[in-house]
Amino acid sequence: MTRRIAITLAVVALAATPFAGCKKQEPQKAETPAAAPAQPAPAAAPEAAPAAAPSGEALFKQHCAVCHPDGGNIVKAEFTLHGKALAAHKIATPEDIVAKMRNPGPGMTKFDTATISDADATAIAEYVLKAFK
Repeated sequence: MTRRIAITLAVVALAATPFAGCKKQEPQKAETPAAAPAQPAPAAAPEAAPAAAPSGEALFKQHCAVCHPDGGNIVKAEFTLHGKALAAHKIATPEDIVAKMRNPGPGMTKFDTATISDADATAIAEYVLKAFK
């Protein structure tokens, strides 16, 4: 019975995953001030540094941790992300993990490049290999 509940929760989580964080944002409208007195233009502000890319850990938590908490696997217990299990399934490099993300087996959500870029997928894979030795 407990396994049936866990599987049901996993299916619900997988079904909701593609929609996580997909909230559409409306562009903000700038308010135009009423006729303001003319003032000299302020000095140009230095350009802001580009936002740092999310870490592999943050991306893992966002996209993978629902089904792989602590490197486990709530759908197929034998397919964990821990070193021995990965080695048993001939997964040893970040490229192997990215390939599995792009073309998973039954029970795992497919993460195409529109969902997770190659750079982000590689960051996740490198995190997995370091975190779950």
